[in-house]
Amino acid sequence: MRHALPAASLALVLAAAVLGGCGGAEYVPLNHPFRDASLLVDADSPAAHWRTDRHAAWLDPIADTPQARWVTEPADLADLDSYLDAARDRRALPVIVVYHVPNQDCGGPAAGGAADAGAYAQFIDRTVAALSDSRAAVILEPDAVADECFDDTRAVLLAGATRRLGEAGQHVYLDAGNSRWRTPEEMAERLRRAGIARAEGFAVNVANRQSTTDSHRWRLRLSHLGGDREMVIDTSRNGLAAPPDDQWCNAAPQALGQPPTTEPKLDRVAALLRIKNPGESDGPCGRGEPAPGVFSPAQARTLIVAAPWLPATARRAAADADAPVN
Repeated sequence: MRHALPAASLALVLAAAVLGGCGGAEYVPLNHPFRDASLLVDADSPAAHWRTDRHAAWLDPIADTPQARWVTEPADLADLDSYLDAARDRRALPVIVVYHVPNQDCGGPAAGGAADAGAYAQFIDRTVAALSDSRAAVILEPDAVADECFDDTRAVLLAGATRRLGEAGQHVYLDAGNSRWRTPEEMAERLRRAGIARAEGFAVNVANRQSTTDSHRWRLRLSHLGGDREMVIDTSRNGLAAPPDDQWCNAAPQALGQPPTTEPKLDRVAALLRIKNPGESDGPCGRGEPAPGVFSPAQARTLIVAAPWLPATARRAAADADAPVN
């Protein structure tokens, strides 16, 4: 890689984490990175590659729409250069998802992440180095704050990562789960412990299917959070009514939600984004479907066909395409 590691030591990072977790921390001023910003269409996304390889123009509504780039392990950092270069060339704001916290998914189906606190601090250091002088919106650790296994140890790690990334000039949005997961009061307290005072704001509905309206309403109930933090909403697959609570794995029916925009015209909402890459599988789901994070053309087609805001011609093109396997 062309970037050198920063000089900050692991001890300093962990010390910053402890300070970042203090409940009385002063809120940093907001930079509002999405104002007047353009979003990047990732030509290297799995959907774009699948479309090119199979001449599948029906995938245009996904492949030609901006979506986030996920960093889930150290190996992913090597691929950031081309993404950041493309954003720089197009004067677009990169949107990065950092997903590597220890005890990820509390040991559930999507378990993974760093081996321990030290490995995580080093991973955050390497992420800062990879981003270098680029300025990105960083969605920090989906599910980590809302999870059942959120505790003081995790809060310290997240606060340290928020501080480290913020001091390097990145715009951090802590993930806050979704409107059905935690009460506003409980989420506000967890976000404080996780360092929201040093973040630009928080993200909601990542990889979930709660409506934009419900997500926005929930955000307004978080008004007592303080600091006037802003919010981004994931609309990658919330175009239909949310499924019952017990349906989360490649749930049906589902549809693409509203297109990404940096002008959502919703109070205190900075952007609507495709944070979860549309068409990405949640896992086998007991039905032999692709592993978590693997692009599923069958899922992608379902999202397009059912999207109420898409032109009828786009929905029909997907419906008439040869049935993709998985």
